[in-house]
Amino acid sequence: MHRIHKLVSIVFASLMPLASVLPVYANPTQTNHNEPEWLIMLYQNADDEVLEGDIFTDLNEAELVGSTDDVTIVAQLDRYDAGFDGDGDWTTTKRFLVTQDDDLTALASEEIADLGEIDSGAPETLVDFAIWAMTNYPAQKYALILSDHGAGWLGGWNDDAPDEGSSLTINEIDQALATILAETGVEQFEFVGFDACLMSQVEALVGIAPYARYAVASQETEPAIGWAYFAFLSDLVKRPAQDGKMLAKNIVSSYIAKDIRIQDDDARRDYVAEVYGIEEEVTPEEVAEAESQSVTLTAIDLAKIPALVDALNEFAFALTEVDPAAVARARTYAQSFESVFGEEAPSPYLDLGNFAALVAEFADSKPLNTALRTLNKAYKAAILAEKHGAGRPGATGFSIFFPTPELLVAVGTEESEASYTAYASRFAGASLWDDFLVFHYTNQDIDPDAVEPALLEPGTAAEANLDDYAAPLLAEETDLPAPGIATDLSMTPLEVSSDSISADETVLLSTQITGEEIGYIYMEVSRYDEESETYIVEDMDYIAADDTVEFDGIYYPAWTETDLEDFIYEWEPTIYTLNDGENEAFALFEPSVYGATDEDGEYDVRGVYTFADSEEERYATMKFNSALEYKGLLTFTGANGTGAPRAMNPRPGDTFTIIEQRYELDDAGEWVANDYLGDTLTFSSKPFTVTAYASYPGEYSLGIIVTDLLDNSVAEYATVYVTE
Repeated sequence: MHRIHKLVSIVFASLMPLASVLPVYANPTQTNHNEPEWLIMLYQNADDEVLEGDIFTDLNEAELVGSTDDVTIVAQLDRYDAGFDGDGDWTTTKRFLVTQDDDLTALASEEIADLGEIDSGAPETLVDFAIWAMTNYPAQKYALILSDHGAGWLGGWNDDAPDEGSSLTINEIDQALATILAETGVEQFEFVGFDACLMSQVEALVGIAPYARYAVASQETEPAIGWAYFAFLSDLVKRPAQDGKMLAKNIVSSYIAKDIRIQDDDARRDYVAEVYGIEEEVTPEEVAEAESQSVTLTAIDLAKIPALVDALNEFAFALTEVDPAAVARARTYAQSFESVFGEEAPSPYLDLGNFAALVAEFADSKPLNTALRTLNKAYKAAILAEKHGAGRPGATGFSIFFPTPELLVAVGTEESEASYTAYASRFAGASLWDDFLVFHYTNQDIDPDAVEPALLEPGTAAEANLDDYAAPLLAEETDLPAPGIATDLSMTPLEVSSDSISADETVLLSTQITGEEIGYIYMEVSRYDEESETYIVEDMDYIAADDTVEFDGIYYPAWTETDLEDFIYEWEPTIYTLNDGENEAFALFEPSVYGATDEDGEYDVRGVYTFADSEEERYATMKFNSALEYKGLLTFTGANGTGAPRAMNPRPGDTFTIIEQRYELDDAGEWVANDYLGDTLTFSSKPFTVTAYASYPGEYSLGIIVTDLLDNSVAEYATVYVTE
């Protein structure tokens, strides 16, 4: 019953020799102590309505520091033709030598060039910028920071102008870095940073590991406030002799908490008024806590990535000897991060450390425990610093891709629009993880020697032909078997304690559930609408097991045979609305994180975000905790939750059109769920609020939906009437 939406915003481009399409530059002067210690290169793709203002502010934060004799800062800023209109509202791409300026709202740096409208999602654009910067501003150490949307192994850096659908895959970033180093004669970057969402994945980091010494990336979406550029650049200017290790650690330690928009009294006052609609004074600590709930950031020693991949390979091979149901259970319950594959399937982006620990918790295997100890040791060696908010308690620094069967098919065949092995080929060649995914779902044997360690070595990595490792995971598009995982879900018809209740009463639903590998169980409430002859879905939620287990801050249900044999759920007729301060509209709150308390769970309201000035529309989700307090908003570059996500602060005048879900009869007489646009609310300086009401009178379809560890599902429904 699940659909995998096409990835409409990230397009694979064939890799051509980049040097053949680039201007020729002379090599920079060989490193000597007369050169500045650092060249900081900011590749800022702000050609996007969501990000333009935020990235523009990041550059202004860098201006508060400015270049010095020891630290040169250059930037290439590609702006968007709508939305944010600051600093003269220019819309081209400009290069700057960043100079000191105290104005956080306008650029005063030396403009080196106006390049016109260029494609920042093209690898040759990245290469051209870095070679220009390293040739004209040679230094002893080079740092490249890439800012824009990120989407994990899919890449990111989307730019629809001038070429719609343009973006950088991990392979393209990989080959771009190789070309830059080859053309400049520089041995390695001292530092590469991804100021973008979801990029602290092993698959993505393997793509840059041969070319740089240190890195910083996030496992989760990044908030609009971004990195604390003023804080870590100030420290760099004060202590320019520091290496990339210290720079990386400072970026992580300063993230959010030391951001100038939080620490400076005037900037904080403006930020809090704009984002939270609060006029009274708020302390830096209070703002930092609010902004940090779901953040993650990791500082990485890239020289340790080969050892981490070796340990991952040992762990992946050990998983082949483990009960696959234990593996599937860990995949189901591990800390996950925002999905870029749509709303119909659980996120495949899992915390690697949390997943590995959960497998060991569910399985009794000495070889696995040995492999886990090796993995943990390599993990600790590779991570220089890591931080995560209370909303992501299971985050440990690195993510990995572990999809359900349906999604593996979607990214694993010759016909796949986005191919796991073709987008992250270096990882596919160096690791056994992709082989394990195929084994887990098809029982196809793994050859433990089928890896190429040379792909991770700085001296040999650039020589590899990545096409050699891009073969699809699966021979053809097919339904995958699930060896060793029971999928025989069944339920008896729902029985109700009463088929008619008033709005202030409750009703009991009971059934018997059979199945060995139960994942989550949900309730779903739909009201029949006579005018449209459809059922409007009005409420959804997890049903908590009698025993909820906590593991490293993650909660999951532990279903017992008694729970399932005598399953009872009490329904209280309730609907929820969103209020923008002037208007109120019904909204469906869909559960996204299973929690034990009002602070632990999360809910999403899906909708379409429309920018007032440009009238551009983006698929979006509003985030709420279990107490239905507003926690943030994400927009996506693709439709239906596909493409790269980005947290953004709603702007007054922009609107949010709520997506409704309705069941309606198809041509075959089957009830199918479809999405429709509902009411539209307008953002002001105040966040939306939520109100609970007793349900309307009418006919209701009450459903219990049971899922297994592969996200298969079975459901039963009963009709109950709510009276006046």
